[in-house]
Amino acid sequence: MITLRYILRKIIYMSITLYIAITFNFLLPRMIPGNPAITILLSRYKYLPPGKVKLLESEFHLTGTLWQQYVGYLAGLVHGNLGVSYYFYPESVSQIIMTHLPWTLFLLGTATVISVIIGVAYGSYIGWRAGSRSESLLSSIAVTLTSVPYFWLGLIFQLVFAVMIIINGFHIFPVAQAYSYNVTPGPNLPFIESVAWHAALPLITLIITSFPGFALIMRNTMATALNEDYILMARAKGLTQRRIMKRYASRNAILPVATSIALSFAYIVGGAFLVEVIFSYPGIGYTLYNAVTVGDYPLMQGIFLIITTTVILANFFVDIMYAFLDPRVSLR
Repeated sequence: MITLRYILRKIIYMSITLYIAITFNFLLPRMIPGNPAITILLSRYKYLPPGKVKLLESEFHLTGTLWQQYVGYLAGLVHGNLGVSYYFYPESVSQIIMTHLPWTLFLLGTATVISVIIGVAYGSYIGWRAGSRSESLLSSIAVTLTSVPYFWLGLIFQLVFAVMIIINGFHIFPVAQAYSYNVTPGPNLPFIESVAWHAALPLITLIITSFPGFALIMRNTMATALNEDYILMARAKGLTQRRIMKRYASRNAILPVATSIALSFAYIVGGAFLVEVIFSYPGIGYTLYNAVTVGDYPLMQGIFLIITTTVILANFFVDIMYAFLDPRVSLR
């Protein structure tokens, strides 16, 4: 059961957290040494045209005190204005994010769904056999995989399957990008095949390093559920082991996994960003890397804001969803 008081209290906490995140979001990029106006002018003109530095600083709202810049930043957010990108000027931050966000959503969403499915199935299997030799071996494999860094595994896969192995003069997978240059983007089969081919290695990297976390949670809750009275009752009634595992143990053990999805979402997001950089995948992570490289404050702030808001909302909705999944939970 969920009360209105609980929802309002959560919204207040979310608002405070979001405000603090926005403040840090404004301050952290400005702690990076250098002047973005000078960096951009040098990258485009190889010299500093007279008067251009001051003009760009004024246009990019880099003039005035830090407090004045902060007030201007908050005013822009209230009006839904994330600013203009320094490096991709005159393109707005919102336009850049809307261009690259679908790629990250595709990569992250697909990897998360597959990881949860594999993790739940894997965890149910080893949890049902808790204490056996096979469970010990499979659990050790899961623990090992959770310790493997995203970027390290991505680099290994890229080196082996996209560079070293060549079959009939062709590499198994492409090294980088989201689709081939010789296909036309749109709802056509060559483009879809190219997108799937380019996304294969990043997806495999994310799935291999993500599903063990869900599996271990499922394993622990499954092992605990086997000692519950309703499992003993089901066995006493003569139900088959398969039915007990699926209809009784797994359905109750899967509830904590729903919570872990939101808690691990930020971790998966960070991993997806690193994988995007390794494979030059044109998502938000690769865009953020480029923004940090050139000191593009508005683009960095816009992407950080998207990440923070997504994680905060994910935790909120999972709290609400958990109360519906488990009637025993009371949120007041």
